[in-house]
Amino acid sequence: MTDQTEPSMEMVFSFFEGLQRKGPGSETSTLKALSLLNDLPPKPQIVELGCGAGVSSIPLARSLDCNLTAVEIHQPFLDELAAIAAQAKLTDRIKTVEADMGEPPFSHGSFDLIWCEAAIYNIGFEHGLRLWKPLLRSGGYIAVSEIVWLTPKPPRNAKEFWDADYPSMTTVDENVTKLRDAGFTPVDHFLLPVEDWQNYYEPLQEHVTAYRSSHADNQAAQALADSLQHEIDLWKECGDSFGYCFFVGRVD
Repeated sequence: MTDQTEPSMEMVFSFFEGLQRKGPGSETSTLKALSLLNDLPPKPQIVELGCGAGVSSIPLARSLDCNLTAVEIHQPFLDELAAIAAQAKLTDRIKTVEADMGEPPFSHGSFDLIWCEAAIYNIGFEHGLRLWKPLLRSGGYIAVSEIVWLTPKPPRNAKEFWDADYPSMTTVDENVTKLRDAGFTPVDHFLLPVEDWQNYYEPLQEHVTAYRSSHADNQAAQALADSLQHEIDLWKECGDSFGYCFFVGRVD
């Protein structure tokens, strides 16, 4: 029997349909990471895995004469992206594919650049790197943002939360080593500023509050709101102990 107090994945996806940004980040950070790629070929082939509603897809396609394949497992996110792309007159550069980033439906050597912001944790940083590397052509790049520890001794409540939610979370230096071990030459990395977290959590807080009120009689919805509120409160209390880091690597 299904536990009626546990939010389903459909409920989680539905909740996030109301939010433009699904994780920490900003257009500024997207373009900063893009600036680290100095020699992309003309009209590069790009795949963005876990694209959400396209908050990264749009600035990437606006900045590059490219073919960008935006991949997401939840079709309504892609529908939102397609509408935004049409409004921005970028439909000639962006196509959407409904697929699981853990089972990318592409041939080896299809892309010059793999992009993934605040989503590789869904399959794990190291696993994602190794799984996606064959999709790149020689000289191709990968650019991913990933949650990391910023201190060797994080507060207990932060450690307990992330150990339960993402036990493979580690440090910047250890992820650079994982990048190298997966067959990439590390190019550069940088921490996302606090503003990138505010870009995510401030609208999320408003949405959680409204969602809790509009689903007052739904136990699963209240459990989802509780979980997200806990995450927001944890960041406010312990946000200096963890953060997101953008990693860029290259296939030789």
